[in-house]
Amino acid sequence: MTRKLCFTVDVDRDVNECVPGRVDAVSLRTPGDGARYTSSEAGVNMILDILDDIGIGATFFAEARTLDNADISFGHNEVAMHGLDHEDMTGHVSGIQLTEDELNDIMRTSYNIIRDRTGNVPKGFRAPYMRTNGTIMNILPKFGITYDSSSYSELGTKMYPNDLGNGLKEIPVPVTVDGNGKRMAAYLWPMHEGAREFSEYIRMADTVKEGTFVLATHSWHMTETRKGMMDNDQKKKNADNVRKIITSILDSGFKAARMIDIVDLNA
Repeated sequence: MTRKLCFTVDVDRDVNECVPGRVDAVSLRTPGDGARYTSSEAGVNMILDILDDIGIGATFFAEARTLDNADISFGHNEVAMHGLDHEDMTGHVSGIQLTEDELNDIMRTSYNIIRDRTGNVPKGFRAPYMRTNGTIMNILPKFGITYDSSSYSELGTKMYPNDLGNGLKEIPVPVTVDGNGKRMAAYLWPMHEGAREFSEYIRMADTVKEGTFVLATHSWHMTETRKGMMDNDQKKKNADNVRKIITSILDSGFKAARMIDIVDLNA
């Protein structure tokens, strides 16, 4: 059976954090509760180098404001939507409930920036913080979005997109338990923070015998953790671990694919 690897990257402002009373995200350790983008820019370029060396494409979920503040060229990789200012779109932490008109404005501006900066029309969406609701999902098709990847799903031997109706497919990020019985998602966050071995993600992928394994990370996490900046040795080790995970999964029989390719394949 065919097995696909979708490597996905959330391209967003450095070490972003949602705070009560504010819709847009702030960057930790930034004066004036502002945002910065230097770690994200460096991280994307590191990932692009890895992908080019391996010879595969990936899907980048881009916060539009980051594209306005970073020098990034995505080449043949897919660029999808990830909000405008990494908003708390559901008000879960901010406590601010956005209206449908406000959400429409965020989506429209995000769509236009991605189109203008990359020359490509986005077809996918991943919500900041992986939090969405019915209003957001109903808005997406208005902008030609054909798939969402804002949910988690239990890892199994068969992993296929789910049909949400309204012309939308859902491609979830898998979750499971690690070798110690602790919950883990196929997000590389804990590995970047030094709390998980890269081999655990390879083990996750090995469970999938049919369909698509989604692996996810954040751009800024290639060069910075929530505790501070990485030194050069840490950056190298971090990049090496990402490369090992991808190449090991591919060597086990997976074929790399962008998310839009998966949606088209399962249309």
